[in-house]
Amino acid sequence: MQDIQIENKDGFVIVHLKGRIDATNSGQVHEKVMHEIKKGCGSMIVDFSGVNYISSAGLRVVISASKSLAKSSGSFSICSLNDNLRKIFEISGLADLLSIHDDLESSLNSSGG
Repeated sequence: MQDIQIENKDGFVIVHLKGRIDATNSGQVHEKVMHEIKKGCGSMIVDFSGVNYISSAGLRVVISASKSLAKSSGSFSICSLNDNLRKIFEISGLADLLSIHDDLESSLNSSGG
């Protein structure tokens, strides 16, 4: 993971990720995401537009964040998956469990932002 940017916009915490999400850096991503949730984030969107690879360790971070927000009645969505990432989410079954949008704008709009 080369870059993790946190943005607050219209009541949402948007996590912009870049690079690869794998076992070598998923802990860093998890730490930043969970920090935002513990601060009281009620709605989170993870923007994958800059991500070119995700491993099972990265998928666990997504699942953990989604579950944590669900416990507090928050909303969680992801957006901007490239074709390869979309296939990974579909094969893993996560595409049926998560709110996935084509781009950030549609994610903000469908979440009431």
